[in-house]
Parts: sequence; C-alpha cells; structure tokens
Amino acid sequence: MKKRMRIIALALAIIMVMGLIAACANDDPAPAGTDDPTEATQQDDIIRPDDDGGVVLDELDEDAIEGTRLAEEVHIIVDNNNIVVLNPHNPGANATSTNWVLTMIHDRLFDQIPGEGFVPSLALSYETEDYQHFIFNLRQGVTFHNGDPFTAEDVVWTIRHAQEHGLGSNAAGNWSPVVSAEVLDDYTLEIVLDGIDVDFIFAITRPPSGILSQRAIAEDPETGFWIGTGAFSVEEFVSNDFALLRRNMNYWGTIPVTELVRLRFVPDMATRTIMMNTGAAHLSFGTPTEDMADFQANPDFMILTTTSNDPQGLQFNLNDPITGCYYFRRAVVHTLNREAIAFGSAGDWADGNLTDGAYWGIGTEFRNRDIPLPERNLDLAREYLERSVYNGEEVGLVVAIATFIRSAGIIQMQLEEIGINVRIDETDPPGLSASAVYGGDHQMVVFFTLINPSAGSARQAFIPGGTQNRATFNNPRVTELLDEARRTGDVAAREAMYMEVQEIVAEYQAFTNLFWRVFGNVAVNGLGGIRLNPDPSAHDFRNIYVDLDA
Repeated sequence: MKKRMRIIALALAIIMVMGLIAACANDDPAPAGTDDPTEATQQDDIIRPDDDGGVVLDELDEDAIEGTRLAEEVHIIVDNNNIVVLNPHNPGANATSTNWVLTMIHDRLFDQIPGEGFVPSLALSYETEDYQHFIFNLRQGVTFHNGDPFTAEDVVWTIRHAQEHGLGSNAAGNWSPVVSAEVLDDYTLEIVLDGIDVDFIFAITRPPSGILSQRAIAEDPETGFWIGTGAFSVEEFVSNDFALLRRNMNYWGTIPVTELVRLRFVPDMATRTIMMNTGAAHLSFGTPTEDMADFQANPDFMILTTTSNDPQGLQFNLNDPITGCYYFRRAVVHTLNREAIAFGSAGDWADGNLTDGAYWGIGTEFRNRDIPLPERNLDLAREYLERSVYNGEEVGLVVAIATFIRSAGIIQMQLEEIGINVRIDETDPPGLSASAVYGGDHQMVVFFTLINPSAGSARQAFIPGGTQNRATFNNPRVTELLDEARRTGDVAAREAMYMEVQEIVAEYQAFTNLFWRVFGNVAVNGLGGIRLNPDPSAHDFRNIYVDLDA
C-alpha cells in the first residue's frame, strides 16, 4: 500500500527551568517533562506541525484501496466539547467538535484550506467587482441525503433562516452581512451585502455556514437539519453522547473509503487512555499529558501535534495608571524569558522559541514577521522601570485554567528580578471573561486571543470594545486601517494595511505573545486521511481511514 504523509518538523524549545516552578503548580497534572524542572528531553518520533501550525495525513492513493484491509468503523474520542445539537442555526452547535460533524454532513459554498485558499465546493466560482455585490455559480448534479436536488433556492433559504431563526449562532453571524439573496436561475444566485466586506467569503467557509435542505426541515423541524449534501449522513445521534455517521455513496465529490465514523464524547481523561489502549478508539483528543510518554513509546500509536493559531499572550490594561504607562510595559516585556514561561506552563506542549514580535495568529494571513521580538535584557528593563510611574505597588495579574496559572507563577518570579511586585488573581474562564474586559479595572491578564486564519478576525482584539481586546487598546489609526482593510479588495493594499496595524500594536506593547500552545493527539498507526488545522474547529475527517495492517 502506498501512503503519503506530509510531516514537516517544527522544533519545540527545550530549555532549563528554574527549580521554583514547582511552586506554581496546581492540582492539574504537571505537563509532560516537568517532573524534574532541571532536565528536559526532546520528544522524538511525533508528527509535528507544518508551517501553518497544522498536520495533514494524506488520503489513500486510489490504486491502493483495493486489497487494503480498512476498518469499517473509525472511532474518534471527543474531549471537552460535547456535541449537543446538529442544527447549525442553534447556538448550541457552536462547540468545536460539533463543527467537525457539520463539516462532514453539510457542504458549504467554498472550503478554506490553509496554504490553498478558497476551494470550490457547492459553488464553483463567484464574481464580484466591489466585494459587496456577488454572483455565485453553483455546482450542478448535487443531491441532498434525502435525494432532493440542490439548487440556488436552498442557499437563499439557508441564509434567510439563519438570519431570522439563528440568533446567537455562528451561522447567523456568518450570514449577517447579507441584505439580499436572489435566485437568478437554479444554479446562479446574487448576494448583496450591507457594505464592502472582503472577509465575507472566508466567513461562509466556516462549518456552520453549510447549506441546508428547505424541504427536509419543513417535513421534520428537528432531524431535517441533519440533512445536507456532505460526504457523510447521520446514521444515529444521541445528544451529549455520540454521533454515528455513514458515508454518502451518492456524494458529488470523493466518496469516503470508511463506511462509518463515530465521534463520542468522553469527558473522563483516564477513560480516553483506556479506550485507546484497548482498541475501543482510533483517535483521541484531550489525552492526559502524563500518558503521552507511554503512547509515544508504544509502536502501535503515533502522536499528532498541532500548534494553536491563537497567541497565548500577556495583555496590559491601558486604562490603569501603572500598566497604562509605556515605560512600565517595556520594563515587563524586556524581563520576560519566554522559553522558560512556555516550558514551565506546558512542558513539551508549548513553543516559546518565538521568531518575531507580531501579536497575530501563527497561520493568519499577512503576518508581519519583520517585527522584532523584545529581547530579555534586565539592564534595559530596569532603565525602563526607573523611567516609569511604578513605585513598588502590587500589580494584579488575572489568570484562568491551569496552563496560564503556571505561566503567571513564572512571570511573577521573573518580574521580581527587577523589583516588580505581582499579585496573581486566579479565576475561571467565565470569571476572566467577565472581569478582564475592555474598559475593566484589571491590570494585567494572561490568556489566549482568538484569531483565526483570516486577518479580519484580528479586529476583535484591537478595536474599541472588541471581545478579545482586554488591553482597552484604542488607536484611531489602527481602527481606521482595520475598517479600510475590510472594504479593500486589492490584496497588496490589504496586506500593507494589516502590516501597519501590527507595527502600531507592537510599538504600544499592550499585547505581547508568550508562546504558542502545542496540542498532542493520539492516533493508532494506520490512521490517515485527516487534516488537523491550527483552528481546531476546522479539523476535517471526511477522508479518514484506518489501515488494519499498518
């Protein structure tokens, strides 16, 4: 059998960590490699992310399928994002793992593939002169799982239903710019937006933007939402438990080689490990870090790592008298040892060997890699601190989840080196989201910033009132550039605008990246045909298989 596997190594930083790191551990299992913080060993023989932060296990060659023993049913363990509903217009479908199922059962007009851009799906092409008025040319000969033909009317109905009945859903947000959708003929439609929006095409590649069957939903308002044109159909679904999908033998595209795929929610970490070791599952997300070494040493398994697209960063509240002082922020960023923070926070499952100072997604378009990373220089940090307003006060650092609690402990110790007194304020993610907001009274916060592969997604981090703007950052030029980039179709012009945004943001140092989070997922040898993306909601299992003889 011929199998191709694209494996591009991404070196993880392995560094010496201060013995005091153990003091900031909590009840959560220590990250891999941190039992002895004075020693660290490089993990070998794991499949590491490519330049975009993802991993691709290629499909079977067509001439290799015959004679290959494949698993009839592939089992995927879902960790902490249980699948509640399969209706993309229901806010309960916003969970990451639900997106995996939606991708398999509902096709979108276009797919977005890292490194390849927008790939035709139900739409073969689109035409626009201003990124406000679009003509979509649809694929012919496509049928829904119930046998009904797919036409432009289904697209128009899907848009209207999402807008009118999908309040709070990601689907409603993706289709919200549409002010009119008109059928020109069965396979052509015109869409008009409320303004110029070059990010619209990206938005409708997201899993919740799949096209639904109007007639199926009219006949069955509950399970009719399961009917799509996708590579798989729903065989059985139990909310908060599992989704069993069967391959669609009438699929317009590449027909899957696997008959059944089961995605099961397994909340208990120990149970996930047992299921993998006993052969009850073929791919597991959320494997305990303390079990990773055993899986790595076992020749029956492979570890697939992806790097999160989101910067795991430190943000300073610019409204606060101390953290709003430019010289104080400079003192902090020149004190930080990012490699030590990364390793102490997540062991081998973090990459603190940053190559630039852009606060941007690792695989987000138009990343400005020429922005210098602030060097760790304690003499320079003390000079900045001397020029700042800081006078020995206690400065609060808000954190949630175990990884960032460990980060905070290391940052606290590092800042003590130049005389900054840090108080760690532990909370949970909802508490952090409620307190560390735009205009809040917090001072510093360590958390990730949600930025997807589209540059337009960075908007929420840098505009006034943005949901990811915990720094209370408000720069009129940045806001102007973000607004203009959204309305500019010329790619070179947009790139220049986003480059300038990153330069301005870097100059303020209200945001600084600490490390990239690396996620390890356990798979049996012989598993292939999947695409794991830095944006976990975009993982693609439509071509998954397990070679039983591998």
